[in-house]
Amino acid sequence: MSAAALQQEEEQGRIGPYCLLGRLSAGGMGVVYRARHEETGELVALKTVRVPEVAMLRGIRREIHALRRIQHPGVVRVLAEGVQDGLPWYAMELLEGMTLRRFIDVLWRRDARMTQEVPTQAVSAPAPLTSGEGRMVFQSYGPPPEDQRRPAAQGRLDEVLSLVRRLCSSLAFLHGEGLVHRDLKPDNIVIRPDGTPVLVDFGLASNFGGPLSRESLDVSGSMEGSYIYMAPEQIKGGLVDARADLYSLGCILHELVVGQPPFSGMGWEVLRRHLKETPHAPSRWVHGVPPELDALVLRMLAKVPRERIGYVADVGAVLVGLCSGALSEDAPPAPRPYLYRPEFVGRLGLLEELEARLERVREQQGGCLFIGGESGAGKTRLVMECAVLASRRAFRVVTGGCLPLSGGAGGESRHGEPLHAFKPLLQAIADECRQRGLHETEHLLGERGKVLALYEPALAELPGQDAWPEPPRLPPQAARERLMRCLAGTLAAFCEKDPVLLVMDDLQWADELSLGALDFLREGFLRGASMLVMGTYRTEELGTALRVLIESPGMEHRVLGQFDAPVVACMVEDMLSMASPPASFVNFLTTRSAGNPFFVAEYLRTAIDERLLYRDALGQWQVAARDDALARLHEALPLPGSLHDLVCRRLDGLGTEARRLLEVAAVLGRELDSDILAAAAGLEDLQELEALEELRARHVLEDAGNGRLRFVHDKLREFSYEGISPGRGRALHRAAALALEAQDVWGGVSPSLYPVLAHHWEQAQDDVWTFEYLEKAARHALAAGSNAEACGYLNRALELEVRRGRDRGVRLDAVRRARWERLLAEALHGLSDFDGCIVHCQRSLEELGEPLPNTERGWWRFLLAQAARQVLHLMVPQRWRRVEDRQARERLGDAALSALRLAECYYWRYDAFRMMATALLSTNLAERAGRDEKVLRLYGQLGSIAGFARLDALARAYFRRAQQEDRALDDPSAMAFGLISESMYHASFARWPRAALKASEAQGTLLLLGNQGEFELTEVLLGHVDFFTGHFEQALERFARLRETARKRGHFQHMVWSMYTMARSLLVLDRGDEARVLLRESAALLEGKHDPLSHIITRGLLAVAALERGEWEAARDEADQVMVLARRYPPMLFTEGHGYEGAARTYLTLWERERVSGQPAPAVAAEARAACERLSSFSNRFPLAGPMALRCEGRMHWLAGRAWRARQALKRSARRARELGMPLDEALAWLELGRVLELGSRERESCLRQAREGFAALGCAGLVRQAEALLSGGPPAA
Repeated sequence: MSAAALQQEEEQGRIGPYCLLGRLSAGGMGVVYRARHEETGELVALKTVRVPEVAMLRGIRREIHALRRIQHPGVVRVLAEGVQDGLPWYAMELLEGMTLRRFIDVLWRRDARMTQEVPTQAVSAPAPLTSGEGRMVFQSYGPPPEDQRRPAAQGRLDEVLSLVRRLCSSLAFLHGEGLVHRDLKPDNIVIRPDGTPVLVDFGLASNFGGPLSRESLDVSGSMEGSYIYMAPEQIKGGLVDARADLYSLGCILHELVVGQPPFSGMGWEVLRRHLKETPHAPSRWVHGVPPELDALVLRMLAKVPRERIGYVADVGAVLVGLCSGALSEDAPPAPRPYLYRPEFVGRLGLLEELEARLERVREQQGGCLFIGGESGAGKTRLVMECAVLASRRAFRVVTGGCLPLSGGAGGESRHGEPLHAFKPLLQAIADECRQRGLHETEHLLGERGKVLALYEPALAELPGQDAWPEPPRLPPQAARERLMRCLAGTLAAFCEKDPVLLVMDDLQWADELSLGALDFLREGFLRGASMLVMGTYRTEELGTALRVLIESPGMEHRVLGQFDAPVVACMVEDMLSMASPPASFVNFLTTRSAGNPFFVAEYLRTAIDERLLYRDALGQWQVAARDDALARLHEALPLPGSLHDLVCRRLDGLGTEARRLLEVAAVLGRELDSDILAAAAGLEDLQELEALEELRARHVLEDAGNGRLRFVHDKLREFSYEGISPGRGRALHRAAALALEAQDVWGGVSPSLYPVLAHHWEQAQDDVWTFEYLEKAARHALAAGSNAEACGYLNRALELEVRRGRDRGVRLDAVRRARWERLLAEALHGLSDFDGCIVHCQRSLEELGEPLPNTERGWWRFLLAQAARQVLHLMVPQRWRRVEDRQARERLGDAALSALRLAECYYWRYDAFRMMATALLSTNLAERAGRDEKVLRLYGQLGSIAGFARLDALARAYFRRAQQEDRALDDPSAMAFGLISESMYHASFARWPRAALKASEAQGTLLLLGNQGEFELTEVLLGHVDFFTGHFEQALERFARLRETARKRGHFQHMVWSMYTMARSLLVLDRGDEARVLLRESAALLEGKHDPLSHIITRGLLAVAALERGEWEAARDEADQVMVLARRYPPMLFTEGHGYEGAARTYLTLWERERVSGQPAPAVAAEARAACERLSSFSNRFPLAGPMALRCEGRMHWLAGRAWRARQALKRSARRARELGMPLDEALAWLELGRVLELGSRERESCLRQAREGFAALGCAGLVRQAEALLSGGPPAA
């Protein structure tokens, strides 16, 4: 609530049923009024609480309600609570009496005007406090000489110790309810007229989870409290428990006895002393202090929590022994026993290793480090400790976790929305931009913000983001790659000033896109960045995708083992706050828990909750109904042996309403929105608060901040969900779905909720809404590039539809089933699963009434029919008008898209026959469906097909139509693809200027779109133009750039292409050793991959490289592999000629070596003829290969003794190369012709001179030497 709203409330004079009578106090946490109940006339102190964010409202109300449950005479009673105009308030009893601050002033005869109130501080950086108003200042001096010491507590030591003892009773009860005050100071304690101290002002009170809490990844680095009384762990911004209140109580006891707190001074100096200096014993300041009191105060003021006295009740017990007066008051309610969170133990060596790893991050040696372990092994605690260390070293620490969709057993959980593992990081970047304004927003995000906002909507609302245009639509794979580049660019800017530690918990639940982003960042960003990604995962739930990522090169990996008995002993010692627990008990826990920290804590927690284990009046742990020592505790506790039974036993003890709410929470998931929980549970407001408080007190749920709750440990959720009956489960999932859908009625359902709602409706057995949200989730995942996630949703939809048809005899309409099959095929295509894509495209066409043939003869008839139909479309288009019925057009459009994807798969499967047939089918269907930007790429593909069939006029017509349609529909992405197809077509016919022009035009569009994948395709085409036109160095540089960008993107195909094309230039430039390295790397990458094109080219070039070194057998092996593939697959792309030429050249060289004058041709001659025939056939389809085919043919004729035919073929080769603008091939033809002509002839010399001049102009030093050697009198070919 704003200040104006507060003033308006005060002027109106009413909040809830209370009339405001005036302000009592005001501070940063809210305002306290004196008020009267309208009906009863009861006077109260009414406090309003400021809410920084609306999301925190329900959490603050839960805390208020938790305080209302506290019924103890030493804790102020909360009488009523509520919310008015978004402002939570609560009414407390109006206490009569003085504060402990006033009591101390009177006791030590101080002037109250000189000792002002000590305010609560919230400090996140070490800024010194000034001497302004609202701060208490004590004179800083050491203990006085003995003769100047005054009596302890001014001679009223019994009275003071009795007062503190009664205060211990109140504080012990508060701690037993799981609450920590965190701001304990004399100002927050009121002494009633009867002498009873009462705790008030719980503005900073918080729950502490004890050892059972699953560690929270919240590392704020801030401290809150009153600095005069603040515990060291609070000053450090660490986690606090009841022992922080013990420290503050020790400061208060010191001040009561001595007259001043243990540490005094100016602001930050006091905090330094809390951290560094050992306090003097009270007896050094005053006389009359018993040694037991000295020891007690010093133990309470220990710097390390575990070194303090364990429990407030133990302090009270010591004080009872020191008080000489009798105890007259009634016994207060006994506090509930509780456990402490143990110190970090068992992994100190690993933590030191992680600390050293952080130091390397400062030197821009970033990376990815994974921590594995079974559930409950302490993974989160380890990374949390590392995060604290990083925070203290000025790292930016961002923490978050991956969540399964919602309730269910571990194996049933599905992954969350795309990129959800990075949402906390994107939210942290959004916070940074909000704080620093437009300039920082432009630096961190700029135009990237619009792309990233698709995954974190808060980014779209940042300053200046509305000025950037919407990112252009791209195909899914290109959109995914753009996202990766944008994410890497933003992270690079984010870690410029300070190093960054990004912690991701529970990566076993990470979605495909998040894992893909980690893989991309590992390869192209993290190695040279000041950023470390630290992720945890459950070893028992390690999936294939995460395993592959962890095993990738450069990934760092650690697995946590079990705790042994000494470490478990340390845990028990900390949790029970006792020294040296019995060895037999520790061994028992170690064995039963298998060294799992969570099981150890759960065992002890259950024992305490059921009062099987309790602390007696002397503070000793005892076993109920027996007089055994703790050493025999394991024999006396009738607890189950399995973790499942142990947890279920504890949950069975919950009340009815708490159990109902727990079931709803288990259905909603590990972390949940409290408003959604309230809506789905349908409980009354107070019922819900009561149930939530019980679940919190029993350490089942805890506050996760920003209006969210989470299970203390996911095993609690899993076991809770298992206990829900089927009928109850269906009803709860339906309620959860309705609550989620209703949360934003006007804005519609967020795409991030599609998978969650599909899950809930499926569990509710509502097929209609299940199918609706599964399809929406699949479409959203496809658009985000999360192909594996999309496959999961679509497979599930198809499985459910088949089951529904089997069980109920009702099937969905064929169009919808076909659409799912097509979308599934799209996802599989994105995963490069072409076989699976073909299967589902065929199923889609069958559902739509367009079945494909299943015999070779049928395919031939099918191809002819589709070709005839397309010719008729072109010749008499008026006869083929668009279908008018909308549903029919939708069916035809879906069928066209399925056929288009089939054509692409057949292309990559080297099945030109079926590729042409399905491409024609797709075009015919699309033309009947009407113009649709989804099928515009067909015309570019048909242009290429027509061109390869030497139907140039038809090819040009298709290319023109593609450009016209693209411009009409303003689809630059489709236009660019059409230009790429046309460039490939021109390159195949050696029309180099046109090929370069079309590729360059496409590049301009693709740069604007940010489509890196297709931009790299244009670079490949331009590189080929460079090579074939003789610009080898330029081609080498272009393909080297391609190799680097492809490596950063992790694009296997483009990496392989860049390697063998670089090697091709290096071989020509006489740099064979470098070429061989690249070719071997290419061959290694191709191992096990179905990519015949790249195999053929790589093997052919390896054969040439082996020939140059005289490695004849190695060359033959490579050539043999080329021919095996050549016989299996038809030629598909113009670049394959290098592979066929390499094989032919190898066999021809071996023929030349093995032939014997007067003897029949060697066996290898047959292989040479076959290779030359293959190359000649290839040149018929791809004319640019004509010069190399004629060159090999000429050499073959010479070896066969047909000299005239050899010379004619070689002359044609040179002539054809000149016509096509291929200078290298022309010079090679002259060189080969010179080798076969008669020694000393003018024609031979002329040919060799032309070859030498050509090679020299091209920079081919090795080939120049060959020409000069022949010119100097070397022999002709043998």
